[in-house]
Amino acid sequence: MTPRVLFAFALLLLTQSWAEAQTTFLFAGSSSMYWNDLPREVAKVVDGKIAGRIGQQVIPEAVGRSGSDIRVYLEPGFSRYEYGVKSGQTFLDKIATEKPDIVAMMVVCRFIMGDDAPKSGGPDHATAITTYCKAIRAAGGEPMFYEMGWGKDEKHVEGRKRILELAKQNQIKLFAPCSTAWARVYAEKPDLALQHPQDNSHPGDAGHFLNLACFYAALTGASPVGKLPRTFHVWPHGKYEADEAKLAAFKPDAYQAKMAKWMFKHMSMNASATLEEETARYLEAVAWETWQEVKQTLLSAP
Repeated sequence: MTPRVLFAFALLLLTQSWAEAQTTFLFAGSSSMYWNDLPREVAKVVDGKIAGRIGQQVIPEAVGRSGSDIRVYLEPGFSRYEYGVKSGQTFLDKIATEKPDIVAMMVVCRFIMGDDAPKSGGPDHATAITTYCKAIRAAGGEPMFYEMGWGKDEKHVEGRKRILELAKQNQIKLFAPCSTAWARVYAEKPDLALQHPQDNSHPGDAGHFLNLACFYAALTGASPVGKLPRTFHVWPHGKYEADEAKLAAFKPDAYQAKMAKWMFKHMSMNASATLEEETARYLEAVAWETWQEVKQTLLSAP
């Protein structure tokens, strides 16, 4: 072969290898992490688009339990996981042995303010997050903050400040500013419902879309405006009975199959939501502008 042909062949092999590469994306948290199949939905919108990993397929996973601060994984003898770990495995074991590329941790305003503070051993929220950041990097991965908190009180205002400071201390580069973006929407468009009237704990349709836009901005480094689908997968709201026929016929995908079986009730409904274009573009713009502001703060960290 001529040098030119050899170069072209080598370039082809390199391109194929890169295209076949995968990014494992592990989410750690509780219900506002898995609601609406958030890890899978984030993976879908950023697939092949993550900065520094262009073309790579994104494989989502999740670890944790409902209602708990992720700091509890460090409590002595903790084993009450509901999804994401093998028998006898801990969160730190999973990180060390499976070496996920990106780990998005649910960092919560209430918890960093002391709610769910340890009573019988284990570190507080901020200390646990720092421990996880070190473990993720030691395993070759990149930690990410999923800033969470849907309240409107002063505790959430202060909580967001503390989370951003914790991110600076841990030299976080990937930060989904969801709670901060929600606060801006509350101030600018108080009538835009980010939650559903029958569920004030989890993101509603518009809130879920805003969160997706925040993750898109943080992971791709590009504006999400006009990039996200206007019709998207959600879970039904409020209390409802499972559709037994749909549940019996439900065939979970790879992500869903690893989650707690009680979630199949929500997943099997195969519900979707649609946002009008003006609302979608507004929420995407909020996510992008919020991320740009947070990025500047993180870049200014020593």
